[in-house]
Amino acid sequence: MKRLLPLLFLVGVAGAAPAQSIPGPGSDAASDNSSADSAPTPKASAASARGNRANIAVLQSTIEHLTHSNQELLDLLKQQQTVLEDIQYDRRLQNRQISLLEQRLEETLQLNASLQAKVAKLQAEAAAPRPEEKPSDTSSPAPRAPESTVNLEPVPPAPPASYLPPEQSPGAPGTMWWHRLLALSGEDSQNSKTFHISGKQWRVLWHNQDRQGDAYKNTSALFINAFPASDSIPKKVCSQLGIGTNTTELTGTGDFYLKIEASGGHWELAVEDFR
Repeated sequence: MKRLLPLLFLVGVAGAAPAQSIPGPGSDAASDNSSADSAPTPKASAASARGNRANIAVLQSTIEHLTHSNQELLDLLKQQQTVLEDIQYDRRLQNRQISLLEQRLEETLQLNASLQAKVAKLQAEAAAPRPEEKPSDTSSPAPRAPESTVNLEPVPPAPPASYLPPEQSPGAPGTMWWHRLLALSGEDSQNSKTFHISGKQWRVLWHNQDRQGDAYKNTSALFINAFPASDSIPKKVCSQLGIGTNTTELTGTGDFYLKIEASGGHWELAVEDFR
């Protein structure tokens, strides 16, 4: 019995001590397999890289497509803006032409009214009864031989060669003066040749003359407009019914031409550039 006590004590101590697990050869292999499963393989890494590159390419293609679409929309908006500006310009030009036509129509109506008044006056004078001639006196002495008569009616003076002032003489060196660029005259409508304005100020000297005779008084008409060579909106120079002389000053440099509309008389003009 005394021999069994130490053995029992040793068994009790061994039972009370914590059990420690001793890894076997199978446990190391299992841990190695789990770590191998969790680590990515080279094939999986390559596939993931290819997928990322494909996504980047798709995104870049989408961005380029959107950029191209936005550029097309911007170009379309610019074209629409240009069309709207052209429409607005055409409307302004049409309004200007309508205003000019209305003005000319009013002037033509005034001219027609004046002509109708003159025609009515002439018709009234033609319809008025003439005074009856008195019968000749038979008791008058015998007629004498006719004497030569002298025509004492005044002869109308000859018209001047030009109603416009003469061209200005050149000024002193370094001074500015009026340079005459062209001079025109006629009886019908026409367009002048194109001329170039260098100075900031220029002018048109013009004169309108009726035909000779009281019946033609204030029956002529003269309309002059200055058109830029690169535009269709004119600068008004004159609108004259009947005889008249004046000077119209204008501004602006560049190439111009004059459109002359005339009837029933004789006109003349000159263009001068101040430089």
